[in-house]
Amino acid sequence: MSKSKIFLLNYKVKGIKSLDQEVELSFAPKTITRKFNPSEYNIKGIYGMNGAGKSGIVFSVRLLKNLLLNENYLNNPIVQTTFEKMINKKLGFMNVEAEYLVENNEMFHRVKYVIRIEKNKDSKYVIKSEELMYRYASSRTEKMNTVFSVQDGEIIQLLDNCKSASDLVEEIVDTTKNLLIAASMPALAARQVLAYGISRDLHDIEYRIMGSIMIFAMSLHSYLDDSDDYAWYAANEYKEENIKVLSDYEGYVDNVLDLNKWRLKILNPNHNMVAKDAFDEFQKDIEKLCGFIKIFKYDLEEICIEKRENAEYYDCELIMVYNDYRIGAEFESTGIKKLIKLYSYFGKMAAGDIVFIDELDSNLHDVYLCALLEYLVEYGEGQLCFTTHNVGPMDVLKKRNKSIDFLSIDHRIYSWVKSGNYSPSKLYRKGMIEGSPFNIDSMDFIGIFDMDEEVEDE
Repeated sequence: MSKSKIFLLNYKVKGIKSLDQEVELSFAPKTITRKFNPSEYNIKGIYGMNGAGKSGIVFSVRLLKNLLLNENYLNNPIVQTTFEKMINKKLGFMNVEAEYLVENNEMFHRVKYVIRIEKNKDSKYVIKSEELMYRYASSRTEKMNTVFSVQDGEIIQLLDNCKSASDLVEEIVDTTKNLLIAASMPALAARQVLAYGISRDLHDIEYRIMGSIMIFAMSLHSYLDDSDDYAWYAANEYKEENIKVLSDYEGYVDNVLDLNKWRLKILNPNHNMVAKDAFDEFQKDIEKLCGFIKIFKYDLEEICIEKRENAEYYDCELIMVYNDYRIGAEFESTGIKKLIKLYSYFGKMAAGDIVFIDELDSNLHDVYLCALLEYLVEYGEGQLCFTTHNVGPMDVLKKRNKSIDFLSIDHRIYSWVKSGNYSPSKLYRKGMIEGSPFNIDSMDFIGIFDMDEEVEDE
């Protein structure tokens, strides 16, 4: 394994937006051996026609993270509106399954978390079921041991093989009673599990697996363009509400986890609300951001910060300084503004986290995009999964295994498999990739934009 302790192996989703069929993304070989090297599988590009469901996959990642970390997430009426709009109308439910690799005392385990969201009789979206399972990564059997299982708000199974944590089990059962229909087990049990670990030296595998799902959630990040973000519907990872949710755990994890490592601090082209005691760190981030943007705009000299006092915060605006003029970052090109936002995501991937980005190629020049991807492929310690329409990155992606997936209009995944010297980009352009029939011709547009003769005469 690399420096990253968590590696996403498989991700399945069904029932979000247009995805009425289960979509499965595979990031690693089916069989994991001791020779497995995550850095050989650290990137994936998802291609597909408009409306195939690419954005739905990335959006489901955001929902999963919020469900795992925020115990009040489903109690928010705005979030309920989000699910009402986003869950597939044909199915009426959403299933998400994430399987990841985690290291425990030099032993590697495959951990699988499954959750189902659907509407109850009161027309409220609730957790119908959830389950956490594991097995040794190198085990020949696919049978998994259950850490916990919840059905209709009732605990069916919980840490059955974690004998030294019987008092923890009792506390979790008591604390989560009548709450599991609206909040996930990891979100509700986080405080107890982390506090329990600080006061005891535990070696029980099930206890450690229980803790790993929270680490997995905190290392998961997703980016969507403004048009697909639906940020007004839900608290996402860079809004104050969700930062507060994460800060609630600090009292329990200071001696176990460095929680700041998982906080995603988004740098905004417009306004950045920065706590006064964090301003020095913010300045350092801006200096690094400037170095990043200079790669794309070589004439950029520096990025200045104009700050206005606002109670315990500074309202900070970024000013781009060039040779003979200055301009507010909010008035920069769409591509530069996007790069400012994406900077933190790229940093997280490089440091070992799992990052999903929707429409990575939009507003970014192909040459710069490919160079950036080459860097992340070679030096990134984490994982990057992105959706795109640009075939340029295929020449970078094809160097890695499990790196190119094609999502068909009927929501099926077709993975690229190396075959001699065949180029995935050439085959894709010619419509020769299964599930991606580009049966369109310039003649198809004849008559579409022709003006009506009467209108033309006027």
